[in-house]
Amino acid sequence: MITLHCKLTFENERDKQKLIDLMREFSSCYRYAYNRLIEGHKRKDLKKHLQKVFNLNSRYCDDAIFKAQSLINSCKERGQNPKKVIFGGRKLFEKLKKKHINGIQKEKLQQKWEERRKGSLYSRGDKSKKGNLNTRIIFEEDSLKLRINTGERNWIVANIKRKVNRENDKWIQFIARLLEAEKTGKYFPYSVEIRQINGEIYAFISFEEEIPKEAIITKEEGIIGI
Repeated sequence: MITLHCKLTFENERDKQKLIDLMREFSSCYRYAYNRLIEGHKRKDLKKHLQKVFNLNSRYCDDAIFKAQSLINSCKERGQNPKKVIFGGRKLFEKLKKKHINGIQKEKLQQKWEERRKGSLYSRGDKSKKGNLNTRIIFEEDSLKLRINTGERNWIVANIKRKVNRENDKWIQFIARLLEAEKTGKYFPYSVEIRQINGEIYAFISFEEEIPKEAIITKEEGIIGI
């Protein structure tokens, strides 16, 4: 699995705020789902319940459950107690509790903790939905954009900003695969996690790397075939 990141910018503050509000709603749903899974609730029943509690579509709710279950599994694999997880980060939480930290330093720590706790949106990839339904990369007017579902068939579009500094940058291969998928209709799934970091918005895109077919020598052709 490869994960690449890019910065997101917006044409207006209204769209950016819509995304921030959506990220807060999803983060709240994610924490809620995590606690319900710890209590023993089943995924199928929990998904229906989340749709009633949070202003999110079924796919976002399911992704919140998936992300929560992944964290639980990760804790168990590391021999940690899932019940003791602190969203936003234990280290940051412990620092904020220290009385000698105040002023600008405390404000920065508080912002960082709040962003980690509330500033996240996750959408799993789906091959049958052109790669990703809720957060889809699109080509528009010779530029790359991320179309984000904000609910009830409403969408906002963010500009994708990323510099390519070397020829073997995986980003080049990723975009080439997206362009090829647009032409052939043979899409591949890619997951997107949007995070708020120091007031800016970033997207982390994960996908399975395309493995080249092994080269074989054929006597009939007398050449190396793929």
